Amino acid sequence: MLVELVGQSGRDPDNVSANPARLVNVYAERTTEGERVLKSVLGMDFHTQLDGVFVRSMGRVDGVTYAVCGGRLWRINMDGSSTALGDLDTGSASICGNNGYVCVQAGTRYFVYDPDTDTITEPAAGAFSDIGSVEFFGNYTVLTEAGGRRFQWSALADPADLPGLNFSTADGKDDNLLRAFAMDGRLYLFKEESTELWYNTGEAGAEAMARVAGGVWDIGLLARNMICRFEGGAFIVGSDNRAHLVSSGGFQPVSTPPVETAIKINRPQACLTYADEGHTFCAIIFKDCPAWCYDLATGEWHERAEGVNLGPWNVAASCLLGREWAIGRNDGQISILRRSNSDGPTPLTREITSRTLRMDGVRTILREFELFPQQGFSAGTINLHISRDGGSTWSLPKPKPIGGQGEYGRRIMWRQLGQARALAVRIRWTMPRDMCLSTQARIAT
Repeated sequence: MLVELVGQSGRDPDNVSANPARLVNVYAERTTEGERVLKSVLGMDFHTQLDGVFVRSMGRVDGVTYAVCGGRLWRINMDGSSTALGDLDTGSASICGNNGYVCVQAGTRYFVYDPDTDTITEPAAGAFSDIGSVEFFGNYTVLTEAGGRRFQWSALADPADLPGLNFSTADGKDDNLLRAFAMDGRLYLFKEESTELWYNTGEAGAEAMARVAGGVWDIGLLARNMICRFEGGAFIVGSDNRAHLVSSGGFQPVSTPPVETAIKINRPQACLTYADEGHTFCAIIFKDCPAWCYDLATGEWHERAEGVNLGPWNVAASCLLGREWAIGRNDGQISILRRSNSDGPTPLTREITSRTLRMDGVRTILREFELFPQQGFSAGTINLHISRDGGSTWSLPKPKPIGGQGEYGRRIMWRQLGQARALAVRIRWTMPRDMCLSTQARIAT
């Protein structure tokens, strides 16, 4: 019989036996014939090494990619080099543009970089001096107050001029601001437990911003870095410990119970976005477990890990570099996401764990198990592991070669796998080429 091995990652970290299904470093897509196949995630190719650790933020201004790392602002060049542009401050950071200027919040300070003069200045404080984030909105640079509820905006098209009266207070709820985000022509002010929606009135100076009537929601950000932008909206982890898509003035929850359990019991660090051949992914990065990645094209989740032991994905920010996606890593490295099937010098390990196949409570002899991978492109080996207890324990690997160049007819089949009342399988491979795999398998009993 043909069985569907897995749909999306569904393993609940605190109840593995309920559903052990995982997609690690693979994601599902549908072919033109309607078949579901599993495809490798993009690998990481080294691009440049910044002098410092912890890439705090990345942003693109006028087609140029910038990063904040090691208390400095850096320009990431297309040729694989990087240029230190000047000293900032340490701590969390955000980047936006404004008519060619690069506006940076670093720590609780605000800086403006002018590419024409290659200089960084720290403008005089306006309504307040402790800055929590920066964002471009309607030819203004908007700055939120760190640890407060006020936000201010620059003079029109001049991010270095902060008039003292150009501010307002996000007081729809009694909680502090974390991040400003401009989307669909409006300004979203994300707070600790709520979000407010503001608009540009068209007036000048202190009257330039006003809150939309009824534009207050009882969902805020879990932390200031738990947000990323995609075309048409934003992806956040909210103060309710759920993942949401935010667009058109509304919140759409997209997290599953396993994702929400991971958010609750692990340590989420940031959200970032990237794209691959028609799929846009929004990732929740964790300090102590693989990232959970949401596919906007399919509405499904997979996991992104690195290393042979499938550890946490050690990244912190993402941004376009030319036409490719660059990511900033915690060690100061900038990498490019490409279909290289490796994470730098480390092979990209891909692993699929099925849901538990229950044999109606009857001990059943498993005579054959067959997979349907893409073949004929390069030699490689697939390892099969078997669990007979709902994914709690696993057998030693049972390797099978998939065939070499031009060898298309080899059947990938394991025989005489013993008896089981409940069966789960785990498939793992590390070959340095892309290989699609059908989500279906054949089981003969």
